[in-house]
Amino acid sequence: MLLAFLFVFTSFPLSGAQAAEISAASAIVLDAATLEVLYQKNADEERPIASTTKILPSLIACESGKLDETVNVTWDMVNTEGSLLGLRENDRITLRDLVAGMLLPSGNDAANAAAIYLSGSLEDFAAVMNRKAAELGLHRSLFVTPSGLDAGDHHSTARDMAVLTANALKNTDFSKIFKMPSADIRINGETHTIYNHNRLLQELEGCIGGKTGFTEKAGRCLVSAAERNGNTLVCVTLGAPDDWNDHKKLYEECFAKYRQELFSAGLDVAAVGGVKDKIKCSYSAEVSVLNKNLVTVELYVFPFVYCPVSAGDQIGKAVIKYKEKEIRTVEITADESAEYDYAEPK
Repeated sequence: MLLAFLFVFTSFPLSGAQAAEISAASAIVLDAATLEVLYQKNADEERPIASTTKILPSLIACESGKLDETVNVTWDMVNTEGSLLGLRENDRITLRDLVAGMLLPSGNDAANAAAIYLSGSLEDFAAVMNRKAAELGLHRSLFVTPSGLDAGDHHSTARDMAVLTANALKNTDFSKIFKMPSADIRINGETHTIYNHNRLLQELEGCIGGKTGFTEKAGRCLVSAAERNGNTLVCVTLGAPDDWNDHKKLYEECFAKYRQELFSAGLDVAAVGGVKDKIKCSYSAEVSVLNKNLVTVELYVFPFVYCPVSAGDQIGKAVIKYKEKEIRTVEITADESAEYDYAEPK
C-alpha cells in the first residue's frame, strides 16, 4: 500500500508581458499540456483557415490504424486544384505517405486521397471530421473539405485550431511527421523527396512542426508548435500578412513568461528490521512553469520499508502537477543508509 501526501506551493502570480504587435487578424498562443492561454487576439472569431485544415485529416489518418495500408489512387482523389503532391490516377501510395504529403507540401490531392480511402467520399469524411472536432471540443468550427479549399461555410477559430494541434501532438505518428523538414515517400515503388513549407523549422529555436495555409478568402494562415525547457507552445495566426515574424515575436514573448522553479521536500519513512526506526528521504525537481501557485506535488511512498536501505534507494515518487495536469514525476530517495539489525532478540 502506498501513502499519498499533497503539497501546494504558493507565490504571487506573474504579471503579463506587453503584447507584441502582430499582423494577424486572429491569433492565439497556448500551452500544449495545460491549454493555458498565454496570448490571444480575436481568438474566437470564426474565419476560413485554408490548408491548416489538413491537421485534422492527418490526425484522423494517424489514429485510423491504417497508416501502412496501400491506397490505390482514383480520379476522384486527384480531381482538385491548388497545391498538390502530384498524384495521378492509378498511383499506389501508403496512407502514411499521404499524411506526409498533406503536412509537408500541403497536397490537396493527398488530403482528398486520404479522405476518400478512409470514408468512401469527401462528404462522408467531412462528417468524420466534424465528429472528431466535436469530440475535441472544437465548438466554433465547421469542416467541409479535407484540403481546406473554400467551400460552403468551412471555418474555424484560432483557439479551436490550437486545441486541435495540442491534441494532435499527443499522437506519436502525427508529431513525427509534423516536424519533418523533408521526407522520402514512395509512389508506385519509386522514392520521391518532398519538402516542408514551414520555414520556422529552420528559423525558430525549438520549432517542432507547423502547417501553412493560404487562399484568397483566408489570407495567410499558420499553425506551429515549439518546445523550450520542457514546455510546448502552440501558436496560431489567421489572416496574417507577416505570419513568420508574428510567430517568432509571439514565441519570444510567451516563452519569457515561464520561470524555472525548484520543488523539493524531505520526509521520514518508517523503517522495519534495522538499526533505525525511520529513514530520512527527499525529492528535488526543477520545472519551468507560468505560475508557481498553480503547482501541486503529490508524494507516494510505502507506509514503511524493510532494512537494509542504502542512501539513494528509491522509496517512492513525487508527481508534480500544474493546474491538476501532470507535468513531471521524480523519485523520492533515501538520504541515508540503515543496516539490518543483527542483534539477538531479548
